Amino acid sequence: MTGEKILVVCAANVCRSPLAELGLRRGFGADSSISVSSAGVRATEGDAICELVSSLHDDEGWREQAQSHHARPVTIELIEQSTLILTASRDIRGELVRLAPRSRDWMFTLKEAAHLGAGFSSTGPDRVADYVAYLDRARSRATPLAGSDGAGSRIRRLFGNRGAVDPTSIADRHGSRGHRETLAEVQSSTATILAQLGGHRRHAS
Repeated sequence: MTGEKILVVCAANVCRSPLAELGLRRGFGADSSISVSSAGVRATEGDAICELVSSLHDDEGWREQAQSHHARPVTIELIEQSTLILTASRDIRGELVRLAPRSRDWMFTLKEAAHLGAGFSSTGPDRVADYVAYLDRARSRATPLAGSDGAGSRIRRLFGNRGAVDPTSIADRHGSRGHRETLAEVQSSTATILAQLGGHRRHAS
């Protein structure tokens, strides 16, 4: 298997994206050739990971990786070197598209990838690239004819109309009452993506 790269991006790179990063790493295992990293569109270089994320598991591997995490801003180079880019929300994906439009075809929100990846299977050496192609085809099939409300129509067709809430996004509730709900959404999407890519979710406390 070739050295494929997954990049997870949120706003500050202290909560949603590092949680997905650590979860994916944990599922793929230390010997995997798939590397996973994260960044933020408004990250302050060097900020520590969210304490709640750090405390989610007690095993030494999780603790070490959480404590060694330092936030970093996303760059065009990070985007263009990645095989797959997963974002916490649709607005963040939009920012990345504007920053690096040539890479838009391999950008998906976490929830979008988890939904579109249903049924994916690959035993080839480039399973992340195969996964991206699968997601892109699924997204293309779900996209209606272009119109004035193309983006909104696509979202409703994929996930149903749920009012003002964007069902493809995981809200940034860091430090608020909904913080644990945000982390649960990240973990759920990450577990689904791992299963689709042949990884394994660990249940250590």
